[in-house]
Amino acid sequence: MTKKSKITIEFDKDALTEQKRVPNGKKSFRYKTVNIEDPKAWEVITVENSMTFSPGYRLNKKQVEALCKDSKYDVQIGMPGQFRKTNSRY
Repeated sequence: MTKKSKITIEFDKDALTEQKRVPNGKKSFRYKTVNIEDPKAWEVITVENSMTFSPGYRLNKKQVEALCKDSKYDVQIGMPGQFRKTNSRY
């Protein structure tokens, strides 16, 4: 009997948009916020018993859904901790 791999992931809301530099006249620029079509907004935080994923690996929505449906993995979606602006990582 094989042991399930335990994976903890967190959602990063800031990965949904990015800042683009847009020319504003001849010599100046301004920044415009643009939505990303297929953002990799989920990050793997901890992994146990798996060589497929490593901490820091970024996932998009389809990858997270497939990972949750896979019976080989025990997926836990953690509370936002790493991506908080005011607190330290944990």
